[in-house]
Amino acid sequence: MKFIEIILIIIVVIAQSKCFAQDDASVVQLEPSHLVTLSTGMSSHSIRDEMMSPLIYRGSQIPIEVSSRYRGLSNRHALLIYFDNSELNSSITGNSSHYIKNLNLNFEYSFAVKTAEFQNLNTTVFLGARVSSMLNMRNHYFIQGISHTSAEQMTGLGIYFLTETAIQNNSKNFLSVEINIPFISYALLTNRFNANVSEKFNDLDFEQNVLWQVFKKGDFISFNKLFEIQADISYKLFVSNLIGIDLRYRFQYYSFKQYESLFHSNVLNNQFLIGMMVIL
Repeated sequence: MKFIEIILIIIVVIAQSKCFAQDDASVVQLEPSHLVTLSTGMSSHSIRDEMMSPLIYRGSQIPIEVSSRYRGLSNRHALLIYFDNSELNSSITGNSSHYIKNLNLNFEYSFAVKTAEFQNLNTTVFLGARVSSMLNMRNHYFIQGISHTSAEQMTGLGIYFLTETAIQNNSKNFLSVEINIPFISYALLTNRFNANVSEKFNDLDFEQNVLWQVFKKGDFISFNKLFEIQADISYKLFVSNLIGIDLRYRFQYYSFKQYESLFHSNVLNNQFLIGMMVIL
């Protein structure tokens, strides 16, 4: 029932706030446009996987991100794919044979509609939803080449909040703030109580399609097992009618309950990206 209540609240907020989002004849409307961006920079990870180790592992990597964004007169669409593969070390073990190879892969689609406009602040507010699918897979390497794998794979639907602020009047450049909080997710690899054993996977038939069996054994989870938040701050600078630069910082954190209340994985990812935009 809590999910239904949340959805009803979102619908009521959008409906009531439409009165603040009516177009004003004195406001100059931007032409609809597509922004395609290729970005890279630096990602910094901090991970504590209690099922595998009590230690905190940290590291950084150069990521790759591709995004496509549509800016309509009253709505926003965004499609994003992100990838990095980092080596993480703890402050205790250092750069020894004890480390983590961490694969981080994200896919996102966001949709939002205009819900409010503050002309004195040159700010427009959008509210909508985001569908995201994330894979965080960690290979833990120990002394003498011994390794174990741990991972989270979650596909979720979240509440998506977006603001866009024009820095100067009659300028295309703008600052945006995005916040996404998943409220229901379909998670694989749940109920694990050590690296090799899970209540869900004790009866896997390895002579059949293992991937399909793992997918069918996923669980729908919410805040009772997963808390996640993503926050983006970006500045888009248009150097011509066709080319722009995207400067962006993303904060991503989640805490996932792996087995009852005994083990959690806590993942923090900071991204600093610069991208080349093509305006279509």
